Amino acid sequence: MSYSRMVDWMFNLERFGIKLGLDNMIEFSKRIGDPHRDFRSVHVTGTNGKGSVCTFVSGMLRQHGLKVGLYTSPHLVDFRERIMVNGRMMPESRVVKLGEELRVHMEEMASQGKERQLTFFEFTTGLAFRYFSDLDVDFVVAEVGMGGRLDATNIIQPDVAAITRIGLEHTDYLGKTIMEIAGEKAGIIKDGCGVVTCERDPEVLRLFEDTCRRHSCDLSRIGEHFDVHDVSQTLSGTRFRYEGRRRLDGLTTRLLGGYQAENAAAAIAVAERLGDKGVHITDEEVRKALLSAKWPGRLDIVSKRPTLMFDGSHNPDGAKTTARTLEALGMTPITFVLACMKDKDAAGIVRALAPCADMMVVTQVDNKRALDAEALGAVVRQEYGGPMSVVPDSGKAIEHALAAHRGKGVCVIGSLYLVGEAFQWRRARLEVCGRAPHKV
Repeated sequence: MSYSRMVDWMFNLERFGIKLGLDNMIEFSKRIGDPHRDFRSVHVTGTNGKGSVCTFVSGMLRQHGLKVGLYTSPHLVDFRERIMVNGRMMPESRVVKLGEELRVHMEEMASQGKERQLTFFEFTTGLAFRYFSDLDVDFVVAEVGMGGRLDATNIIQPDVAAITRIGLEHTDYLGKTIMEIAGEKAGIIKDGCGVVTCERDPEVLRLFEDTCRRHSCDLSRIGEHFDVHDVSQTLSGTRFRYEGRRRLDGLTTRLLGGYQAENAAAAIAVAERLGDKGVHITDEEVRKALLSAKWPGRLDIVSKRPTLMFDGSHNPDGAKTTARTLEALGMTPITFVLACMKDKDAAGIVRALAPCADMMVVTQVDNKRALDAEALGAVVRQEYGGPMSVVPDSGKAIEHALAAHRGKGVCVIGSLYLVGEAFQWRRARLEVCGRAPHKV
């Protein structure tokens, strides 16, 4: 089987939808050798910033000289972006070989009944964990797919669990309130692990504290046990001071946005907690990891003349943060190219972006979960009221925005799937011009 056919087969598993629960994952993992028991781990959940925290933590562990697996989702262009070891994607040949091996076990389970059929994310998680085991990694940094308690990744026993800020998301699955969602996120807290959180809501924090007490865990809270100070941001990156168990002045990351200082601080707090487990990451290793961190598609400037930015913010909280950052960077007013999924709060996203917009170009992505461009256009007309266009093809929408914008540039936003299509559009455009594309 070719790599493309294997990936197509895996994505065809999406027809089985989302099944929250660990029974099938536990059984599948047992059949493939319980690979998650072969490595130590850091587990990261939350609403926004999970991927950035994972990137920072994995970088610190790599700077420490360890072999590190990184498991994140979704990917932007290539499926293999989800499964990396020391910054290298899983080879195509390995995806095929291991996928075929694991498929046998999945089909044996499915033969027991429909309820035993694995979903795409369950199969992918098993594939990732087995690959990490086969390569004998020291640590895995794993991002939760959805929620935490019933997520497929939650079979691991982490050294440290990190929870970024909590917002309303996936309400059909995780609950209708912040507290219900927070309870699901807290499900990654296990007996004896270190716990780090960027959450500041007192009620949510009480829930986390109660959970930690039940599991004999110590909780590190931003604003109490660690924090960031003197945050400054430019188009070149973010600079800040960290204070926790250690003080680090003049820290720099090339990732844009003041919120990245908070994500980086959470990662440093994770590193400090790992020190309790015998992994003593030095100040210099922290500095080098932050400076070298790359996380494409997150307020990512891909072109400067004109300014073109790709940002995967896909909920109102993320959009508000992006809007504040654009204002702080002097990048407003700006033209937005916007697409959303059906299960997202499109109206909330539009309201968050509206004060920064000089125009909105509405589009849609090639995904069955995508909100139709015309439907999104109706939301934009109601919530924004400024100049707007509807261009269903995402590549043509970006081209239209670049040609028509009147402000400081163009920001493609609203969905990581849109960002993925934007990278593919740009790659094709650069190849026509005979230039090397931006690597994702």
